[in-house]
Amino acid sequence: MMIAPVPQSRSLTSLLKRLSNLSRHLTALSMLVAGCGGVGLALAAPAQAAPLTPAISMGLAQNAATSNAVFPAPGQYLFGQVPEPDQVGQGYIVMETTGDRVYGALYYPSSSFDCFQGQVQGNELAMTIINSYSQEAYPFSIALVADSTVAAQQLPDGLTPVSLSGFHAIDTLTDNDLRMLSVCKAAVEE
Repeated sequence: MMIAPVPQSRSLTSLLKRLSNLSRHLTALSMLVAGCGGVGLALAAPAQAAPLTPAISMGLAQNAATSNAVFPAPGQYLFGQVPEPDQVGQGYIVMETTGDRVYGALYYPSSSFDCFQGQVQGNELAMTIINSYSQEAYPFSIALVADSTVAAQQLPDGLTPVSLSGFHAIDTLTDNDLRMLSVCKAAVEE
């Protein structure tokens, strides 16, 4: 497996735009593959919204005493560049935590998606993103930032709610989000 390094100074927005540009160039190919009975990850069907369980205001928590971020109870989370789900042209991250590990997908609605797996390292979510077309893997990290909108909540053991830098927590997952999680879980477990 070839690993292409991505400079850590790039923002997630620029990464999502880069992935979106790649998907535009490969749309015709993915439609051909899907039309031939193959599995096309680039074809995302619209889905109805379903409530997120467990309901959360932020998907991650940070240990205030040591500045090391830790995950709360395992669960599924959705973050977007805007606070509303399924807005065309906006980037989203759907993920599931399984203790100290996380996996999920980066996507634009009605476009392709790329799977990732990762874990919290310090005050960042360190990920390995797997390109859905080339299967190349590359590292990327997103800063975890304190979220003042929920900072007044009393969480156990001195934990403070945090968010992904530049993203809003969204309280609903669509059927399509759940489908992407299922595909990505299978992809990262291989």
